[in-house]
Amino acid sequence: MRIIYLHQYFVTPEMNGGTRSYEFAKRLVAAGHQVHMITSDRTKTGEPYETVEAGIRVTWIPVRYSNRMGAFARIRAFITFAVRSALIAARSEADIIFATSTPLTIAIPGVYAKRRRKVPMVFEVRDPWPDMLIGLGAIRNPFIKFAAHRFERFAYRNSERIIALSEGMKEVVTSTGYPQERVTVIPNASDIHRFGVPASEGQAFRQQFEWLRNRKLVLYAGTIGTANGVDYLVQTAKAMLAIDDEVRFLTIGTGGQKQAH
Repeated sequence: MRIIYLHQYFVTPEMNGGTRSYEFAKRLVAAGHQVHMITSDRTKTGEPYETVEAGIRVTWIPVRYSNRMGAFARIRAFITFAVRSALIAARSEADIIFATSTPLTIAIPGVYAKRRRKVPMVFEVRDPWPDMLIGLGAIRNPFIKFAAHRFERFAYRNSERIIALSEGMKEVVTSTGYPQERVTVIPNASDIHRFGVPASEGQAFRQQFEWLRNRKLVLYAGTIGTANGVDYLVQTAKAMLAIDDEVRFLTIGTGGQKQAH
């Protein structure tokens, strides 16, 4: 089967970010399918280019993006990628379109390619957009809220199947009237073999830092943005001082709130 896989934030294990799409696509290739991943290169400008990653054909569309950008710059990046990826997807041979959010605008190239190629689309819901943005206060205008919810329903309505990452997200989808039997929950997971590092390597890392050495460590590795609420870790570290001042806290990641923490 020929699969067009649309994911604006696709990364390989050598890059920063979640590798869910990479792992899914790699396994689809191993099962005998042809996977054409269409994604963005957020560090470059210029024309699209292709690579092959673990048997996955990947088209990289240069569209600069960072979660340090303001709202207008982010929206512009979303729309730019949606338009450019739609044109590429519509020209590619496919038996099915697989589009994964975020952002919700990934539905634009997904639906466009679905209609041009006359094939079904599967839509993966990674975050409860636009409810999350509304809850964070990023969307306040009543008209924009209305339009965002309409677009959400447009994405679902044009999907033959929907994948949700949790039961809660499934409830968000079905609350719009989408048939429950057409929603499948596939939660995130971990490839534990990637964490099979010899204890000696961990010890060598610890000994590099006087502040760490053999002390207990609380680690957060991930995005440091408004939606991630990493403030709680700072508050926890402060409270821990009164309990055990030998416990150490470490955050590793990037994001718009990094300097604030």
